[in-house]
Amino acid sequence: MPRDSFVHAATTTASRPDVWAALQEPQTWEGIGGVDRVYNPVVDSDGQLRGFDFDTVVAGKPYVGKATPHNREEGRTMAWNIENSEIRGITQIELSDHQGGTEVTVSLEVESKGLLSTIFFGAITKTIGSGLPRTVEEFARSLGPC
Repeated sequence: MPRDSFVHAATTTASRPDVWAALQEPQTWEGIGGVDRVYNPVVDSDGQLRGFDFDTVVAGKPYVGKATPHNREEGRTMAWNIENSEIRGITQIELSDHQGGTEVTVSLEVESKGLLSTIFFGAITKTIGSGLPRTVEEFARSLGPC
């Protein structure tokens, strides 16, 4: 099956703990890594986001997906296994201190899992690749000046 990966980094004046806190909010994930709408979030008793359902719209068609924990290093890395009927992969955000603020690096690995996505994989990845820098920059700006 075809695969592709994408990475984009942006900086914000927000502290790493403040960025980490924002990542616990389900709506933060809307727009990051091709997620258009988040719902049914799973939040533990400590207020930590542990999963969610999502919609992704491609060529006007919505696809329902699920994000489940992949890897988490408190305050530094949060990664999700993402999957819908056509694509699966991993979305990861890594945080690092940067000149009094935080560098936010978002990586996305995707692979086709269905016949339809294999046929249209180039178009799907073009959309993801062109949108990721914008959404990462918007997320960083929403936390504080870059």
